[in-house]
Amino acid sequence: MIYVVNNFLHYSCMPGADGNLCKVCIGDSEVEGARVSSRCAANHNEHYYGNMGALRSFGDVAFLEHSNLLWNIENLKSSGWAKGYTAVDFELLCPDGTRAAVTEWAGCNLGPIPPSTVMTRPVTVTKIYDFLMKSQEFLETKVDSEFHLFQSQKYGESDLLFKDATQYLVPATHMSYQEILGEPFFQLAESVFNCTPAGKVKFFILS
Repeated sequence: MIYVVNNFLHYSCMPGADGNLCKVCIGDSEVEGARVSSRCAANHNEHYYGNMGALRSFGDVAFLEHSNLLWNIENLKSSGWAKGYTAVDFELLCPDGTRAAVTEWAGCNLGPIPPSTVMTRPVTVTKIYDFLMKSQEFLETKVDSEFHLFQSQKYGESDLLFKDATQYLVPATHMSYQEILGEPFFQLAESVFNCTPAGKVKFFILS
């Protein structure tokens, strides 16, 4: 997939990648001395990381999820990155070649996105699981808490700890990776591997 995107876009910013796919990344330009070290990092130290980052780096096309899309566009404007732009200035590119308003994402998309998964080493599964589940249960009872496990908007970013669209965490240790990814996505991934020369396939999170 990286091989295909690299040949198609030539110059872009895909945090966590390398080469041409990092050409337009800028790192954390607000922190002195951190711009070079954080450039193209697969975290929020790169200003073009995540759904909000994809909008910040928006040139001809951006790949991002539908979750909180309208909020991200509005916050993008208020943060000074795209003054004067509103949701009507953006369009979705549909697989059939047509275009649609950003509110029409249900009928114009590239396919379902697999759920995010917390991964850890086998020896720490129980500790991590217990910590996250207890944290979730505790915060559910603290509606007036200043800390929100699944919401990042008050911190001026999106998807910081977990994705803002997250509603709750569920155990998945009993599931195979095929079940977690879902059959449509798994078949798509298989087709990429089958059609791409060996050694050319690398997977990164497009967000």
